[in-house]
Amino acid sequence: MRLRHLAVLAGCILSIPALARGMPPTHDGTVALDHYQLEDGETLAPVRLHYLTTGTPIRDRDGHITNAVLILHGTVGTAHEPLSPSGLAGLFAPGKPLDARHFYIVAPDGLGAGDSTKPSDGLCDAFPHYGYLDQLALDREMLARIGIVHEKLVLGTSMGGMQVWQWAERYPADSDALVAVSSSPAAVSGRNMLWRQMIMEAITHDPDWNKGHPDPARPPHLWLYTASPLFALMTSNAQRLQAAIPDRKDAAPFERAAIDRQAHALNACDILRQFQSSDDYDPRPGSDRITAPVLAVNFADDMLNPPELLHLPSRANVHELMIRDPSQLYGHMTMMHTDVWEAGLKAFLLTVPGWPTD
Repeated sequence: MRLRHLAVLAGCILSIPALARGMPPTHDGTVALDHYQLEDGETLAPVRLHYLTTGTPIRDRDGHITNAVLILHGTVGTAHEPLSPSGLAGLFAPGKPLDARHFYIVAPDGLGAGDSTKPSDGLCDAFPHYGYLDQLALDREMLARIGIVHEKLVLGTSMGGMQVWQWAERYPADSDALVAVSSSPAAVSGRNMLWRQMIMEAITHDPDWNKGHPDPARPPHLWLYTASPLFALMTSNAQRLQAAIPDRKDAAPFERAAIDRQAHALNACDILRQFQSSDDYDPRPGSDRITAPVLAVNFADDMLNPPELLHLPSRANVHELMIRDPSQLYGHMTMMHTDVWEAGLKAFLLTVPGWPTD
């Protein structure tokens, strides 16, 4: 079965903030490891793995949680991103495809992000170079420590969507199904690689970078004058940017607001490693190892993952949902407008063997 070009009727869908109010409370937890050997052989010690959960776990006779849904966040994001009202929270509200009354939602802070071990804890550019595969291995270890050895679903957005492809290949028996949103199962290249390179070089050429050992009292900030406009250009779409910046007088306030927001949220040490971490990403050669059903959700105006360069595997268990209606599109960030693609997600889940229908 392939799901293509689904038009979602938005008129009967409630707002995400309203839906989020019906969710169970969110809890956080931390798993501590004495050390972890990275894929390149370097050792990171100690390691702190932070995660958020919502919903109630159901356990089997061995104590394993049987209703887990793993949610993987994007680059520069954290576990709070998917569980927020402006994120994926609408999917977990009552009556929605991943209703937290029935599923146990687990959203980790990937290595290098949020409250997990990260470069800005002190090492900055001396922090080991980790990759997506290291993040996945640590996520899997964290899950095992809290009693999850099999997931009903793994869903990720952007970087998290990329990692879904790797999870499907590396741990093919771990999940009933997987959903990769705003991602392509191919190595980063072309336009996607160029903007990453520009951001990394903006950081390392910032006058306050100090060869990877910036003064905490004077953190690098000029890199944001490159990164913030690039984020807007690459992750929004032309029509919505046109509406936000109709003429020259609107450009500077728009840019200034973006820079100010990111100056409070982003640390150059963390962002550099996060963008470098995609170096080990190339799931195409191992796509024959994917055995569970996978849904690829993408958007026709996504400049990071344009439809003509998606390279989806031609396999019966890989399904595609491409949203093309211009009125529903927000560029790459359409991934956070779950009302646009939740009907396609629900239709896919109903095809997964053993998926609960209540």
